Amino acid sequence: MSSSFRCALSAPPSAGTLFSKASTKPPSNLIFSSIRRTTLTVALLVSVASCGEQTSNEVETVGTLEVVGDQSTENSASALSLVEIAKLDEPVDAASRFGDTAVYFVARGGTIHKFVNTGLESEPVLDISDLTEGQGERGLLGLAFSTDGSTAFINYTNLNGDTTVASLSVSATGEFARESLKTILVIDQPFANHNAGDIVVEPSGMILLPMGDGGSADDPLRVSLDDSSPLGKVLRVDPSDGSYTILARGLRNPWRVDLYDDRLWLADVGQSEFEEVSVLDGLSKIVSKAQIVDFGWSAYEANKVFNKDQTSSRHTPPLVSYRHGDNGCSISGGAVATTGSLRNRFVFADYCSGRLWSIAIDKSAPQMTLHFDDLDSPSAVVRANENLYVLSLSGTIWQLRN
Repeated sequence: MSSSFRCALSAPPSAGTLFSKASTKPPSNLIFSSIRRTTLTVALLVSVASCGEQTSNEVETVGTLEVVGDQSTENSASALSLVEIAKLDEPVDAASRFGDTAVYFVARGGTIHKFVNTGLESEPVLDISDLTEGQGERGLLGLAFSTDGSTAFINYTNLNGDTTVASLSVSATGEFARESLKTILVIDQPFANHNAGDIVVEPSGMILLPMGDGGSADDPLRVSLDDSSPLGKVLRVDPSDGSYTILARGLRNPWRVDLYDDRLWLADVGQSEFEEVSVLDGLSKIVSKAQIVDFGWSAYEANKVFNKDQTSSRHTPPLVSYRHGDNGCSISGGAVATTGSLRNRFVFADYCSGRLWSIAIDKSAPQMTLHFDDLDSPSAVVRANENLYVLSLSGTIWQLRN
């Protein structure tokens, strides 16, 4: 795996760029040429919810790798498989909308593509490649729909590199009206990396916007714990006027998030030692500044003290963290499975190692269960129309099936 993906997350932009196409993993045609079953044993790190020194339990779990290249292959009900359903240039997100069986996949370069039945439509439903540059950690990064499906909300970096949230009208048949594009909010980005990029709509119609810490490395501007800055936060944005309130602080780069049952699951890319899964509980009940949840960065990385000049007196530690090494170095979250054998488990991957795990969502100290290894450049795990999809920055879109 190319080191450039990791360098952009832990070093100044000159050290590398996020989502480099370069990869030393086997090409996908080798990975998926047949059904493979491999038993894997791995020691996984599960964090203990404390604010002191990092504490962990070493847990051995065994996962079964079953990769399916032929969609017609029959599988037992309990077996998990990744079925390749499409190819797309640098997919980074997917979304579905009310009353529509299609899935809409986002390409970092600035296009959105509609997947119906067994394939992608030949032309994109939206092209904003003239408004963004899909390089490094920039580009068209997130998509969500209003609760009635009539409006699309997108998160992209504009030509100045700043986070931009915009809305567009969507027809009943799924056409995006480019001429209706309206900018809701623009947030200045001081560096090229740590733009996060996801976007979620609450049942109330408000937008949830995870924000990275502004970039470079080590939180140089010390903004993540500073409520005067929107960086390093989870924001609740009013789509009518772009005003926002802070729901959480102390985040580094929450690249992908998932809203399920009033809990926001955040896969936060770590700095030097740990990757983190954090949970923002009781989301709809957070209505005042006193209720802002503090995830600790950059006073802490996971549960370990990081910048000693930063203070996080109400540090909420990650639900799970894992050390850099064989498990990887850059978390690619993550979505809760709502059907199948992984129902009520949060599923996530690591870009560097290509591993994919799940954890139970109803445990206070869940164990990571490994399901797949050596996937090619997984950039995201997303849920759309109750199905889970694993996206590879190399271009492959898989559906997780059992």
